[in-house]
Amino acid sequence: MQNIISHLDKYNKELKDIRAELETLPLGRLAKNGKTYVHVIGNKRIAITNNPPLIQQLARKKYLLARKKQITNNIKALSNPNIKYDRRLPEEVITSLPATYRSLPLSYFYHPLIEEWLEAPYRKNTLHQENLIYQSKNGTHLRSKSERDIANLLEEYQLPYRYDAIITPAGIETSPDFIIKNPYTNKTIIWEHFGFLHKASYEQSMSDKIDRYLTANFTENDNFICTFEAHTRDLRRIENRIKQVILQG
Repeated sequence: MQNIISHLDKYNKELKDIRAELETLPLGRLAKNGKTYVHVIGNKRIAITNNPPLIQQLARKKYLLARKKQITNNIKALSNPNIKYDRRLPEEVITSLPATYRSLPLSYFYHPLIEEWLEAPYRKNTLHQENLIYQSKNGTHLRSKSERDIANLLEEYQLPYRYDAIITPAGIETSPDFIIKNPYTNKTIIWEHFGFLHKASYEQSMSDKIDRYLTANFTENDNFICTFEAHTRDLRRIENRIKQVILQG
């Protein structure tokens, strides 16, 4: 029951955000005539190939309408076993849209604040730079093989992240392994990966860090992911966290 309530709360919040954003987006829809993108408003058809921001807004609108339909279905499915739960990831929802939309870059469907987050400067932990000996596929330098494996999967799913960025949960400065954005909702997720649990000092540090996140209203498997070395022995477990917590959550 608690899991159903949690899902309903998250879905209702996302529906509220979707409705609010839809009110800010242009009327009409996107069409294509040959290589020309067209803005269709009633009987009016306006060529907009040279207006990428408008194309992006119309693409975002189409995705939001599809996501709204998906959420509405899943809310009903939580209380009705005869309704099939829709577990498609955002990219799978996009590939189900008409061909006009499928031909657009994936970034056209992202939340409008994602680009700003990607470009914004941020403070980074500069301690023990000599330990950054592992490199992800996109070139991020990390401190362990396990962190590299996580980073590679985040990059594979095209999820924007910051590694070792400094934040202040509960008023105390800390640097989580990953700060991740869901590019479709702009939701922030903290990911901490812990190893060396055989060391008492490390276990205490880990416990203190988790307590700070919980005090700062981070909730595990909602906006906080916590993994341990055993999880990375089977990367499908890491991949499931990405799908279920970051993309579907």
